[in-house]
Amino acid sequence: MNLQMKYINLMHILVQGLLLVYIGFKKTETPKFIYIIIGVLGLLIPFSMHRPNISINYWNIVNIIHYLFIMPAFLYLSYEGYYNNASNISPEMFNNIFITGIIIMIYHIYKLYTRLNFSK
Repeated sequence: MNLQMKYINLMHILVQGLLLVYIGFKKTETPKFIYIIIGVLGLLIPFSMHRPNISINYWNIVNIIHYLFIMPAFLYLSYEGYYNNASNISPEMFNNIFITGIIIMIYHIYKLYTRLNFSK
């Protein structure tokens, strides 16, 4: 489980976080293939996350957040970026995407650091 979590942290740092930072930075100049990647990542959530159940625990809440918020957000961002050239996305929303990417990267860098046990 611990090795798998390290890979998940690396994936969030090097793929999801960087893609969101890139989209937030490039704004409407983001190449269309980046939006395709975001869409594919959104569509992969049901295959990479457990289905949520009715229990209230940390991992189930993480699963619920991925299904209810992240998957629709990635699919919407992908659709708007690919088909509408991100014309419906405001500059403030691009700033939010950029900040979200930074937060994802910082959080998962911290989690990876704690899992690698450098502090010992």
